[in-house]
Amino acid sequence: MSGSRVAVLTPYGPGRPGGGVEVFNQCLARALGPIEIFADSRGNGDARGTDLRRVGLEQPVAAVRAARTLLRRHREAPFDVIISNGVSGWPLTLSNPGVPLIQVYHFTMAGLARQALSLRGDRVTTGRVTAMFDRLAGMGKHVVAVSHRVLHEVESFYRLKGRFIPNAVDIDAFHPSESRRAREALGLPLETPIGIFVGRPDHSKGYDILLRVADQLPEVLFLVAGGPAEVRKNVRSLGRIAHPELPDWYAASDFFFLPSRYEGFSLSLLEALACDLPAVVSDAACPFPDGLGPCGIAVPGAQAEDFARAIRRVLAARAEFAPRDFILPRYNFDVFRHRWRGLVGSLVGGG
Repeated sequence: MSGSRVAVLTPYGPGRPGGGVEVFNQCLARALGPIEIFADSRGNGDARGTDLRRVGLEQPVAAVRAARTLLRRHREAPFDVIISNGVSGWPLTLSNPGVPLIQVYHFTMAGLARQALSLRGDRVTTGRVTAMFDRLAGMGKHVVAVSHRVLHEVESFYRLKGRFIPNAVDIDAFHPSESRRAREALGLPLETPIGIFVGRPDHSKGYDILLRVADQLPEVLFLVAGGPAEVRKNVRSLGRIAHPELPDWYAASDFFFLPSRYEGFSLSLLEALACDLPAVVSDAACPFPDGLGPCGIAVPGAQAEDFARAIRRVLAARAEFAPRDFILPRYNFDVFRHRWRGLVGSLVGGG
């Protein structure tokens, strides 16, 4: 596949803060060589965007704008393969660019609506309207899911056939470091047990659960990285942390905490595990088909008492967990590169 021209259609461009899809695109660029990324740069911050969001059309409409730019570029200098992320791919299903199309599902809109959205109106617009475009995005394409859970949803909700290619973590950037030194550098207490939550502090991520757990564990300091958040005496909002700075915060922590109601495959979880940080997560946030195993504890349900009990167990027996040893052979970049180069090479005839 040497010299192949690859385009990526995605919700957000490289200028956005490093969310999961953006980090995935960076991994693709490392694996496949130079790629061209196309995203809607306009956004929908105005009243029209709000109206589109209410009826589940914000992302599908943004996808049209990004796809137009990509297709214009494709006519000028044809690509050999086009990769699309999530809902962004639906316009390509109708436009037929004449080259192999790969559709990547990081999660499904149908799964998100069923498991994580609290308002009935949101469940209807996301689960029916946006999910219709989400399904359309994968029709007639080579479908890739980033976790076994997402693959199951793609096959059961959307009736599409796909393959599993796991996400990757940069094991050189995300590695164990000395905790005391990290705490001193970040101005954190040296003896206090610390847990870290990385993600949007909202209902779908289980942030309300975190606050209830914090009330039950006043001796634990919870750090929240991902945006403005409601706090407690023992809950500290860090705002957005630049992606390269996260390893220091993981080093300063005793456990990673993610009580999400829905996840496709949390890259933050993977990065924390690569730093040898044990995790306490919800069942919904556990991406491994056989459970967390040596990586920590997955908690069924949404009861704060159950999460608090799991956190106490991890803090009392942290030495019994070996998350990095589990991650290294399965989710390193070489595995990601081999699988993706193999797929793209088979489609463009480069073997």
